[in-house]
Amino acid sequence: MKLPKSWREVRLGDIFHRVEAKVDPQQAIALTHFYVGLEHIESHTGRLLREAEDITDSTDIMSIKTAFQKGDLLYGKLRPNLNKVHLADQNGICSTDIWALRASAELNPEFGLHFLRSPAIHVRASQLAAGANLPRVSAASFDRISFPLPTLPEQQRIVDVLRQAEAVAKAKQSISEKIDHLVRTAYWEYFGDWYNADGLRDPVRISDHVADSQYGVSEAMEETGAQAVLRMNSITTSGWLNLTDLKYASLSKKDVEATALINGDLLFNRTNSKELVGKCAIWRDAKGPFSFASYLVRLRLKPDMLPEYLWATLNSAYGKYRLMNSAKQAVSMANVSPTDLGRITVPLPPLALQEKFARLINEIEALRVEMLSKLTTFDELQTLVTQQALLGEITKAWRDQHSAEIAVAAATRDALLHERGAKLVSRPSEPALLTPVAKDSQRPARQWLLAELSEFQRQVLAAFSAYSEQPLLAEDADVFARFCDDENLLELLKAFGPSLNNRIRRTLSQLSSLGLIAKLTLPKQNPQTGERDYLKAFRPLREDEYMKMADVETLRRALSSGDAVVRHYFTVVLDYETSEHAGAGGMFQVAALSDEDDKDRTDLVDQGKHYAALDELANDIARRLGVRADQIELEE
Repeated sequence: MKLPKSWREVRLGDIFHRVEAKVDPQQAIALTHFYVGLEHIESHTGRLLREAEDITDSTDIMSIKTAFQKGDLLYGKLRPNLNKVHLADQNGICSTDIWALRASAELNPEFGLHFLRSPAIHVRASQLAAGANLPRVSAASFDRISFPLPTLPEQQRIVDVLRQAEAVAKAKQSISEKIDHLVRTAYWEYFGDWYNADGLRDPVRISDHVADSQYGVSEAMEETGAQAVLRMNSITTSGWLNLTDLKYASLSKKDVEATALINGDLLFNRTNSKELVGKCAIWRDAKGPFSFASYLVRLRLKPDMLPEYLWATLNSAYGKYRLMNSAKQAVSMANVSPTDLGRITVPLPPLALQEKFARLINEIEALRVEMLSKLTTFDELQTLVTQQALLGEITKAWRDQHSAEIAVAAATRDALLHERGAKLVSRPSEPALLTPVAKDSQRPARQWLLAELSEFQRQVLAAFSAYSEQPLLAEDADVFARFCDDENLLELLKAFGPSLNNRIRRTLSQLSSLGLIAKLTLPKQNPQTGERDYLKAFRPLREDEYMKMADVETLRRALSSGDAVVRHYFTVVLDYETSEHAGAGGMFQVAALSDEDDKDRTDLVDQGKHYAALDELANDIARRLGVRADQIELEE
């Protein structure tokens, strides 16, 4: 989809300045009492989950922080938190896992806020996040992401439109708050007599009424998969389940069975920030297989204590107070173990009264689901409106009516961008014919690839090559588990921590994509049913396969020996999904580009641009290399 003529395609680094003002604990307490951590920003909405933290002593601040100002955008740079973006309404300090981004003169901060919250930027940033335990986006990668920049008057017009659309989100928040108040009021009406000045009436320990408790899994999670995994963000601050932002994992049969959920299970958030730790929700049957992550604990109660009663108790003022006092602080996170939870005493009203209260909670819960579901359609409409607004579709008529104002604003914007050296993307119809660029001398492809591998990839490759000459069935849980438990592999990978099975499986896929091991599909027959499944497998390369890339290069040179024109061959990985999310259906972005020596050459393309055809991509590459487009050959 083409941008309007008055818009410019820039990079995030052109219009955002990353605040580098770091402060130590002594400076912070003199600077401000307002602190924001990742745990304080609500996903997607950017709403602060509570009021400012009142820091009264520098010992409350455990490490160096970033100082921000009113109007700065706070952006979570860790992959699980890339959908946490907040526009600061006062000065303060924030965690160093948050970037404080200050908008340039050409950008309305509120317009920038909507763009950074959009699905397109979230998907793109997620692809760029790198790292083992907590993947994060690097500053350089973030700054290269494309940004469609209208003039300031049109930015304000778009912001005004989106403010109206946000009224639906505010209505949803109002409904949620009223229902939460109803639950608290009902709890006090039913069980207020069990609290008095002398303490609790008929107190019992929670542990005496828990029949079973189970920690969650700690496997790596992805955006898609077969097994949905609930995380700490799957429980709202007031104790309701939120299944809109799920992650997925490939779990063993044992883990799936151990973390299975049934109606009435309590999910307890054992690790979080101190004010959020101890969140608790009741699991209700939902479509599809669900498990839960290690920061959650599943509780199944004995018959004399109902989950609705304990849920409401833990979410009450008394429950929050006891959980706060039971939490053990460790840097920025707090923990309440199942043992600590079990020591908390609560009243034990008669079962008949608990059952009466449970029926009311079930009715309230059904009412809440019904009321919020009616807003779902409006949520989808709001998403569509936002996408169209950020591409200039909604303000098309407005631009026609304000063409003179836009022309003046565009000239001012472009002058400011040029003054700061920002690169404005231009797309000539034909690439200029320049002198061909000399090809750099490169090491042989395989040696270059081996040198570029991470330490983890190298160790997995070494262990896999020594493990067996037979293909390894990666999708057979038992076979793959034996490989992961191999003494040689465990010794090589011991520095990377436990529970690496999913990471090893992903690494084998990466090595096969690089041509360093072979990937194949093998049949496996079920002895009971006789049915045949085809499973993904890996094996080391045979001796003749080490020459594959060299053979391809020799063949290409032989075929072009009679041609005086130098040809350039590239393998390209296309990303249609990101373009779809950005409203450019049918188009694609470039996820990766490598040359005939398997060298990464994504520097030759604008990874934020949407292409309609490979010919357009070839034109861009040709222009960067200074050659004709017919000298570029692309292979998917």
